This record gives sequence, C-alpha cells and structure tokens, in this order.
Amino acid sequence: MVDGHPVALRERVVAAYEAGKGTYPELAELFGVGEASVNRWVWLKRKLGHVSPKAAGGGRRSTITLHDIEQGLAACPDATAHELTAEINRPRSRRDRIHVSSTKRALARHGFVVKKSGDGHWRVCGRTSRSSARTSR
Repeated sequence: MVDGHPVALRERVVAAYEAGKGTYPELAELFGVGEASVNRWVWLKRKLGHVSPKAAGGGRRSTITLHDIEQGLAACPDATAHELTAEINRPRSRRDRIHVSSTKRALARHGFVVKKSGDGHWRVCGRTSRSSARTSR
C-alpha cells in the first residue's frame, strides 16, 4: 500500500492555504495533489493540529492454524477446499466458523498447493517443498 504524501508537502500546502495564496483547486493544481487532499489536510490541521497520516488499518488475524489444516487433512486426505473448511469448522462454535476463502488463504500461507480438479472443485494436493518454492521465483 502507498504511504501517502510526505508530511512536509502536506504542511507546505496547508501553510500556503492559510497564507491566502489560493483556493483548494488552485493549490491542488500548484502542488500537484488532489483538491480533496488539500481540503482534508486543512481540516486535519484545524481539528487535530497536525497533518500526519493516520495509521494503517489492521484487519483480523486468521484463526486457522497449521494444526487445524493438518487435522482436517488427516480426516479427509483428498478433500476439496469446501470439505476441508467443513472439517475445520466441525468443532468450532457457530460464531467462530470460517469461510472457504479463509481456508484457501491459510493453505497458501502454510505452503499447501490447491489445485482445481476436472470436476471443478479445488483440491488440496499437499505442501510445496522449500527447494521448488525457491527455484520458481
């Protein structure tokens, strides 16, 4: 993700606006930024006293562990992604259940290969070896 405009640029734009050197559209064109950015930076300076960017958002960490995946594959060795998800969800409470897309991301994160079979279902094929993962990059 892009870090955004430097704080020094933001401060120069706000200082120019406060000095009356132009309107939002004029300053946006002069500094090569968006008009909405000028508006937002002036608002930030007035409300918060600074123009520093906000911290990046986080998201939620996955609750699927390697142990969960291995247990699911032990119960269903040639499982599709949907079958593996159902197996991982079996001991979980309703609110802790996961979606098949989360399972696929967890499989990729832990180095498992997921292939699509002839019938159109995604099947878990096994883990990649470290040497083949390095040579393919």
